Amino acid sequence: MNESVQNSRQIVINGELTIYTACEWRDRLVNEMAGNDDIQVELAEVSEIDSAGLQLLLAMQRQAAGEGRQLQFGQCSSVVRALFDFAQLMQSLNVNTQSLGQEEQP
Repeated sequence: MNESVQNSRQIVINGELTIYTACEWRDRLVNEMAGNDDIQVELAEVSEIDSAGLQLLLAMQRQAAGEGRQLQFGQCSSVVRALFDFAQLMQSLNVNTQSLGQEEQP
């Protein structure tokens, strides 16, 4: 699905999403994901991501699906897009492709 999730809770992840910060982000995201709303995750401000960050995003998606909620990734930084492309996850992660043409400004 390429359209924004209607009536969704927006979660913004910024900075590093790596093995060094994944535990902190997990704790924040558990609180953010409480409730019954669908979720739109914005990743435009992520400056670095590794496999631990990717695992966290996959766990978020799995949790939302298990609760019958939709989770969509909105705008993604170039580093996030590169990892999603490398892992061949763009479609399976429900990334909003309308935002992919937007490049980060230096």
